Amino acid sequence: MAEEDMETTSESDSMDDAPPVHPVPTMQGAFEESMAETMNGENEDEDPDRYSKVDSVTRRKMLLEQEHYERTVAGRWKQKPGERFHPLWKLVAQISFGMHLLQQGLAKSDEEVLKILQTHVDEVDGFLERTTEDFDLAQGDINERVRCLKLPLEHGQVFDQMLAERPFRVAIVEGNEKIEHIIDRTAATMNDALKDVQKGLDATRELAKYMTRVDKMWEDRTEEHDSVYLAMIGNTEGWTRAFLTLQSKGGHLRKALVQLGGIVAEMQRRAGAASRKNLV
Repeated sequence: MAEEDMETTSESDSMDDAPPVHPVPTMQGAFEESMAETMNGENEDEDPDRYSKVDSVTRRKMLLEQEHYERTVAGRWKQKPGERFHPLWKLVAQISFGMHLLQQGLAKSDEEVLKILQTHVDEVDGFLERTTEDFDLAQGDINERVRCLKLPLEHGQVFDQMLAERPFRVAIVEGNEKIEHIIDRTAATMNDALKDVQKGLDATRELAKYMTRVDKMWEDRTEEHDSVYLAMIGNTEGWTRAFLTLQSKGGHLRKALVQLGGIVAEMQRRAGAASRKNLV
């Protein structure tokens, strides 16, 4: 997130340490956790996006080559141990509070709030772009493997004859082990990403409902504020579509993984049968 959060740009400095009341009750907890992280300077010496800044091909290579599965490539979007709220919830909580400051005329500087809002919008856009790239690359990879591995099974008699040779059987078994590893890693990162997507979708829907309420309360907004409002409405609509599209992509990828797993299982079955036959 931005180095400065929305709370520090508010004129409503309280006499006690109680956090500001968030305009969206369901985001109060996420907002408070986000404020606490900022005030405590957590992760300020780290660059959590250093992995997600690399291209999608490099991210997938890292994913598949890790000795043990870790969400290293998730960067800042990984919900860390001890965090009660997902990073996307906290980000959208900051966005909605920024709109609240503008609507209520509580900002110390509208310019600073707008700058922070743009930073947060860019962060959500970046998450969606990066996740879409990762899903598309994984889908293409799995589709190509399905296409290639289906061919031997479409000529089963020839394939079975080739399996009679032990070196070929060994090569098939070893190759299948690599494919199973790819399936497992792809499924693991897909499931984790889909959890992120659901969190982002839920938060965006809350933001959209808040923006609808703001429209009724902010009838005297300036031309500049009206442009900001309309832009944020466009963001919520675009984000909602993008999150739903990612869920659809996840469904297609899951089906392809199941199909690839079935092909590998059938090849293993045939290799096992050929091995037993040659022992007789």
